Amino acid sequence: MAIKDIVVVLDTSSRTVGPYATSLAALFKAHLTATMLVHDPITSVTWPEASIPLLTSVIEATREEARQTLEAFATTSRALGITAETEVIEVTLGLPGRALGPLARRFDLAVIEQPNPDAQNDREIMAESVLFESGRPALIVPYVALTPFRLETVLIAWDGSATAARALGDAMPFLARAKQVEILTVADEPSEAEASGQQMVRHLERHGVAAQFRGLPRAGGIASTLLSHAFDAQADLMVMGGYGHSRMREFILGGATREVLETMTLPVLMSH
Repeated sequence: MAIKDIVVVLDTSSRTVGPYATSLAALFKAHLTATMLVHDPITSVTWPEASIPLLTSVIEATREEARQTLEAFATTSRALGITAETEVIEVTLGLPGRALGPLARRFDLAVIEQPNPDAQNDREIMAESVLFESGRPALIVPYVALTPFRLETVLIAWDGSATAARALGDAMPFLARAKQVEILTVADEPSEAEASGQQMVRHLERHGVAAQFRGLPRAGGIASTLLSHAFDAQADLMVMGGYGHSRMREFILGGATREVLETMTLPVLMSH
């Protein structure tokens, strides 16, 4: 599937996700929609009637700030020849994920900035919502400064699961443009995942993608092993399944997925 329709989720502390999404839209000649979530406290809590006018004024100011931020981003993108539009999404206070999942279903790809522990935002909830509620891939961009955009070395985290296969399929537009692709399995001993990883190399070859398989000895956790290799390989993108488990009809990130999200130093394409 070609990537022709991208949504990027911005917030007041976004730094890297905007320029990265613009680069992606230029690469794929895709339409770009920039969105921000605005929390509406009025619909979530019963407030004294006297406080409603003040709350209404506050949320309108927040809406206007979001509109201005989005329009400034869209104007910059259009100047680069990218078709861009904006969309402000109002969400019930404390429930941002319920709006973002359905929104992301309308696009080929959602681009989100990595959660920053030093900033107040809902990015982890946003990532969970896109992964588990949209049926679409999420591309998470580190909040630290990135090198200029490039797509030379792409790594695929492979464990033989359906989730990993979904992520590999969603990543095909990126793999087709990469100069080097590695399929990685983290294991202490030969495993079924290693055998299927070798088979996936042949599968990619049939799609015109030259890939190689590499088994990585575990050095600590799975996430740290993968990220350490990504650093050594100077990789530009990592592809992996986004794992989680349900709890009371909600999903929470699994251990390896959460660790990657917290410690990643390169963009990661996740699918569930």
